[in-house]
Amino acid sequence: MRTAPAVFLRGDGYPTFLLAFAVVVWGCTPRVTAVAGPHAEPLTLTMLRAAPTALVLLIGLPLLRARLPRDPEAWLWTGVSGLLMVTVFLGGFTEAIIHAGPGNAIVLATTAPFWVVLISRIFLGQRASPRAMVGLVLGFTGVVLIVWSQLGGDAGGGELAAGMALALAAALGWAIGTLVVKELMTRRPDTDAVGLTAGQYLVGGVALLLISVIAEGGDGAQWSSGTLWLAVAFISVVGSAFATLAYFGALRRLSATRVTAWGFLSPVIAVLLEVALGHVPGSAVLVGMAVTIVGVVVVTTAPAPQSRVSRPRANAPGAAEQTHAP
Repeated sequence: MRTAPAVFLRGDGYPTFLLAFAVVVWGCTPRVTAVAGPHAEPLTLTMLRAAPTALVLLIGLPLLRARLPRDPEAWLWTGVSGLLMVTVFLGGFTEAIIHAGPGNAIVLATTAPFWVVLISRIFLGQRASPRAMVGLVLGFTGVVLIVWSQLGGDAGGGELAAGMALALAAALGWAIGTLVVKELMTRRPDTDAVGLTAGQYLVGGVALLLISVIAEGGDGAQWSSGTLWLAVAFISVVGSAFATLAYFGALRRLSATRVTAWGFLSPVIAVLLEVALGHVPGSAVLVGMAVTIVGVVVVTTAPAPQSRVSRPRANAPGAAEQTHAP
């Protein structure tokens, strides 16, 4: 007779656990980033989130018996997804907060699941179920309610428009990058998640390093600040390396729509953290949290997108024809 843990690990329980871990960590990251904020310029801090992640993962490759992508095609998609999910998302979201305000940035950045649905429908022939779409709308509505008091801002028209465009670019980058990784893992089941993540942060981190040096120079941080480095240790090692590995672990088994929809829960975790710190939210925030949770539950329990048939590479394990649903 199977034990409960065994059933959990064999079904969707384990990838759901990985996804929950990533969401909880990402929900705590804004508070830790706020602690580091006074000690570094925005782009420099963003670079410090990505570059150390690449270093930690590269050091960990031999210890974990992992490997970087080996052939040019795998490196191509690793680099593309790294630029999208690291450089475009992290850099764009940070700048969006500065120019459009945190509320506007969060709302627009959480449109990623809708981009996943749209791109999957146009380019992959995938159709999300009506139930999943209802769940996405509920989740997005809940996020809007959570950050309602922060919407708008004092920025001028041009600056606000630029910030909103950057937030949408961040959401689009995360959505496309997620689909690229999903497709890569589906076509190549032997893809090493640790090596893939290390490659992404290597490419994306170098790009952010160049951008931050050009934009803010070498004096973009108080390099001797212990507070800065403690915060960087969390947002890079835990918030980027561990959380991204967990996210990709879930993505290997679950649909991209379901995985990205869980991103709606990050603001909920952030609010719960504030409650733990003694900051009681208003009623609209509480309602928004409840609506968001209901929306994610609806998406999670909805039927998977209509599958299509794909032929993996001939040298991939199990190269027989298989069905998958990004």
